[in-house]
Amino acid sequence: MESLKRLGDICKQHYEKLILIIALIVLGGAVWYLYMENESQKEKIKEFFTDVRRKPAKGVRPADLTNYTAALTKLQNPPALDFGLPHYLLNPVKWKQSSQGLIKEVIGTESGIDPLEIISITPLNFVIAFERTAGPGYWINVTNEVAIGGNRRIAQFATLNSTNTKVFILREVKGALEDPAELVLELKESGERITISKEKPFMRAEAYQVDLRYPLENNKTFLKQRVGAQLRFGGEDYKIVAINQNEIVLEAGNNKKYTKRYTPGATNVNSASAAP
Repeated sequence: MESLKRLGDICKQHYEKLILIIALIVLGGAVWYLYMENESQKEKIKEFFTDVRRKPAKGVRPADLTNYTAALTKLQNPPALDFGLPHYLLNPVKWKQSSQGLIKEVIGTESGIDPLEIISITPLNFVIAFERTAGPGYWINVTNEVAIGGNRRIAQFATLNSTNTKVFILREVKGALEDPAELVLELKESGERITISKEKPFMRAEAYQVDLRYPLENNKTFLKQRVGAQLRFGGEDYKIVAINQNEIVLEAGNNKKYTKRYTPGATNVNSASAAP
């Protein structure tokens, strides 16, 4: 008991030293703990980088430049600016008065060539027809609908291989001479051989003529117009420069050409397409 009491007195006298010793012991333990934790983390980091090096690396996916390339291409080839009709900023819409009321001009041809109607397109034929037998020869009629005046139709008397005829030479008679089934003719101009009979003449379209109507001027008509015809409608002058069975081509005073299509049986009112 006496020794414990003495030990207690010593502790009372030197308690500051005891607290310092305990604090140093705790601090040393903390340092040791931190050192060991540091070494452990170093080992983990080393293992992590070792594992990363062992894993196969994935390639970098290339960037998608599609939109950028498209934008760059568009910038390098900008669209042409079109300030022609029907560009309303520089070409305000016009209105024109006609017999059918006001017409809105958007492309510039609504009161001009667009309303022009094609009534019909008919061929102008070149026809060779067998008329009758006359003694040693045959009367054959030649009709050229393109010709104007008295030269449209001529009758020619033809004998076998005679060159006195103007248009053709009779080269062969098929069947009985007095009542042939067919006659073989050679055209002088081209050397082409054709066959005709009483029931079947030779016919070829040499040109075309057109009947037109312009409703905006009280249904003004232009009948039997051929290539070269001069027309005036909608306040403008036009010239027919081509006609075929499907369309006509007109040329305006400014040398601009317009094509109008024709469909038999239809109204044939359509926008005229300008030739380039």
